Amino acid sequence: MCLLLPPFTYVLAAAIVVFLLYRERKQRNRKVPLPPGPPADPLINHLRVIPTKDHPEVYYEWTKTYGDVVYLSALGLSFVILGSEQAAIDLLEKRPLNYSDRPEFPMHDLIGWTDNLNFLSYGEQFHKMRKLSQQPFTRQGCLKFREIQIQQTHVLLKNLLGSPHDFDNHAVRFATAIITDIAYGHRIVSDDDPYVRMADQVAEIALQSGNFGTNLVDIFPILKNLPSWFPGAWFIRFGEGDDYARKIVQRMRDWPFQEVQQKLAVGTARTSFLSMHLEDFAREGVKSPKDFQDLKVATSLLSQAGGETTSSGLLLFIFAMLRHPEAQKKAQEEIDRVVGKRRLPDFSDRELLPMVECVMQETFRLYHPIPLGVPHRSREDDVYNGMFIPKGSIVVANAMSMSYDEKIYADPHRYWPERYLPKPHGNGEPYPTSMFGFGRRVCPGKHLADASLWVAISNILATFQISPIRDEHGNDMVPPREFDTGATRRPKPFKCEIRVRNPAAETLIQNAYQDMLRGL
Repeated sequence: MCLLLPPFTYVLAAAIVVFLLYRERKQRNRKVPLPPGPPADPLINHLRVIPTKDHPEVYYEWTKTYGDVVYLSALGLSFVILGSEQAAIDLLEKRPLNYSDRPEFPMHDLIGWTDNLNFLSYGEQFHKMRKLSQQPFTRQGCLKFREIQIQQTHVLLKNLLGSPHDFDNHAVRFATAIITDIAYGHRIVSDDDPYVRMADQVAEIALQSGNFGTNLVDIFPILKNLPSWFPGAWFIRFGEGDDYARKIVQRMRDWPFQEVQQKLAVGTARTSFLSMHLEDFAREGVKSPKDFQDLKVATSLLSQAGGETTSSGLLLFIFAMLRHPEAQKKAQEEIDRVVGKRRLPDFSDRELLPMVECVMQETFRLYHPIPLGVPHRSREDDVYNGMFIPKGSIVVANAMSMSYDEKIYADPHRYWPERYLPKPHGNGEPYPTSMFGFGRRVCPGKHLADASLWVAISNILATFQISPIRDEHGNDMVPPREFDTGATRRPKPFKCEIRVRNPAAETLIQNAYQDMLRGL
């Protein structure tokens, strides 16, 4: 039986074949070679080998085989994978005009995220949103948020004391409470707070939407025009369904914004990122609807991105302590020696606790919470180390490869916090820096996230013992090294024992929590 297709279909298919043949011939005739990469097929090039999952791991293996810059192409798209920090610095930081752009994000367009700073094309709107978003979050500017971070750390400890088995939800609440207070001036006081529910929903959206290239619609943008009933068009239903992604994202933007506006009108708004900007708008006179929309988008991004990164990092820390109890013990001994058992750690202790710092840095190096970040796009043809990078290439900085670089880290797959200590106590290796991106696309909230994670980690180490649960034979059940990866990476759901270390630690937690309540 012969299936007849419309004549246009054959014309389109022939045009695609001609284009791919022309492109392939043009690349073969180029004097400067493309970067190395896996073997390609005729016409479709690397379409069959582009991974659909475990992207960081696959890219890392390619880096070991083909070098620091790996090239792929499929269906007219060029991909450049950067596998070393030096390559990322040389291109993304030293050539920012060419490599600060973003590709199109069809999946995120369906969700309603493409006006976020993270996904904006490089240009006037990007600069406006970048300035708006980063002003309060310089290293010095973040000092004013320390009181909020300390308060929410004490809430986190109290929650872990009361229901330690629910540690994953406590991590989300901790991260959400900090960024919600900063962004909107809203204090989270219960687990069923609507801001916590929204954070859970957005985290699920981020996980399902994944990074660029994990969904077919990213490779074939025309697919976003399919009807929702079309077989396999789950991304249409996911983005535009009656009860899911796009509506949740829009509600996350609209509802908190309107709430702060209403509180400002009656004089009950607490000081926040949003309230200060709205007050500036009022003093400066009439603002356009576009200015209000930009502020709404910028504030919601603070809430979304800041909470997701911090909660993922905290879960990875707990996961690491289960797998590396000797590191937990050394960090706790340092805290007991330096801080003592009569108070909890605070920010003034950070420089005095090098082992705690090393544990945190090693956790994020080995179990990277943001292994790929958001891809860049080259605006013009370029040559790097004798390799041709075509205009429009999608450039991915694989932070996992950088964290496992044997030229920088000895025995990189080993969890060894002491590697950062100066010799002879350690190896004098540098802290990993790729977690928050590169160049003009570096995360504006990196200093806030770093401080939130440090104060939570140091306080958990001071007061709790994290241990594996045991099976019926008394054997430790250490969770396997398995992860869920979307915008960030976190361990697959696991169980553990989190017990207060001693009665003195429990008293410290209770007193700190009561002091926090009295200070509100």
